[in-house]
Amino acid sequence: MTQFVNWVLAAALLVSALALVNSRYHERRLFALSEQLERQIEKRVTEIENLQVAIASLRTPGRLATVAKDTLGMVPITHAETVYAPKGRQP
Repeated sequence: MTQFVNWVLAAALLVSALALVNSRYHERRLFALSEQLERQIEKRVTEIENLQVAIASLRTPGRLATVAKDTLGMVPITHAETVYAPKGRQP
């Protein structure tokens, strides 16, 4: 009977050792995956910050004036060219 108990305990020890090895393997794999995902997050955050800077530079009034002048051929109007609508009733 003791020999049977020893075999059962040995089998249980073997199964628990294999389960431990398996869990450590999955732990390492998940840790590597989480590190990879954190690097991707940091990369995306940097890209977002760079794009926000680019958007801010595109919205500056000086840039808008340059695009209006060079690309669209627009020029500032003078007081002589300003037309005022008469006050009064609206149609």
